[in-house]
Amino acid sequence: MSKNLINNTRVKVKIKKGSKTVSSRRWLERQLNDPYVSAAKKDGYRSRSAYKLIELNEKFNFFKKGQSVVDLGSAPGGWSQVTAEHVDSPNKGKIVSIDIKDVEPIDGVIFINGSIMDDEIIETIRQKLQGGADVVISDMAPYASGHKSTDQTRSLLLAELALDAALILLKEKGIFCCKLIRGKGEEELVKIMRVYFSEIKRFKPDASRKDSAEIFLIGLNFNNQNLA
Repeated sequence: MSKNLINNTRVKVKIKKGSKTVSSRRWLERQLNDPYVSAAKKDGYRSRSAYKLIELNEKFNFFKKGQSVVDLGSAPGGWSQVTAEHVDSPNKGKIVSIDIKDVEPIDGVIFINGSIMDDEIIETIRQKLQGGADVVISDMAPYASGHKSTDQTRSLLLAELALDAALILLKEKGIFCCKLIRGKGEEELVKIMRVYFSEIKRFKPDASRKDSAEIFLIGLNFNNQNLA
């Protein structure tokens, strides 16, 4: 990456005894010492995860000017910001983002508040696109329960939902990318993706925290089998 994210000075959080839990103190220290959090503030991105998409695009060349892109689970908007920089929306490209949470407006991005489990929402996305999508991306993640198996199962469900939406929305030769917490069901999901994409890649960006089990699955060259 071209951005300098090196920070050699570590910040420690000093708190009065009993004022914070150990876990919250560790979370705060991690945020304060995370170079991607600092870079996001400096570069104007709404989330550190923006750098994950930057790396993914550098690796797999997702975006071209003039494309139509769907950003699933877009809040707070970091991935949509990165996408808008690359597809030149709204001058040439078109971006439709969706989330169950509200997202502050982003220039060149059409936001839909809703769930991809709703067929009407999927139809609304298609109408906004005025055609299929060249790329469907998903950084959706479950609310952390603290239970590893539960979080992994929920992550798999979200990845499956993202894939279902992509199969409806993608154009021929389109690209799909989704986040997944590795574990049970990963190989089954990849097996399904192989039916519809000529290549399947797995990639863990440097911006993913080392202690995280997340990975990104990428499907290249979508084979539209008239599923819509």
